[in-house]
Amino acid sequence: MKESEPPMHHHPVKENPFWLRFEARTQKYGALVLLLIVIAALGGLFSEGYLSDKTAHNHNGQLTVDYQRFGRLQSDMNMVVNSNVPQQGRLTVTLGGDFMQRYEIRTLQPQPSSMTSQNGALRLEYRGLYPGSTFTLWLGLTPLSPGSISSQIEVESLPGITLWQFIYP
Repeated sequence: MKESEPPMHHHPVKENPFWLRFEARTQKYGALVLLLIVIAALGGLFSEGYLSDKTAHNHNGQLTVDYQRFGRLQSDMNMVVNSNVPQQGRLTVTLGGDFMQRYEIRTLQPQPSSMTSQNGALRLEYRGLYPGSTFTLWLGLTPLSPGSISSQIEVESLPGITLWQFIYP
């Protein structure tokens, strides 16, 4: 400093203890929270994966449904329905509850012999099946709205299955 210049006075920055603690906590726990979110995503909490993939059985085990508990809006989801074919070689699958209002069916294999809609439920009828064999129905679905979905899947006179799913926006 030159002798002709007056000495500079520095005023300390006024610090707020609340914000200092907040910043310290954010730094301390923020990385942990982000790591937990990444692990949850990899595990399937937001879509396909261990936490999302589920198999539901009716109480006598003759009807099973493989599905995803968690999905994303406008993203493809799969559902597989398995059942034994009755002696008459005919089978009717009913998809009810919120199913028809909340999903768009993109693929349906095998194609049904006939299809009807009744009381907000979709009835798929299959004829000419081999009695005693296992029938498998593959559905490719796209969720139409976010939130909780409760669907009922029924096959013939077997006890049905109620599925709970959550769709993220």
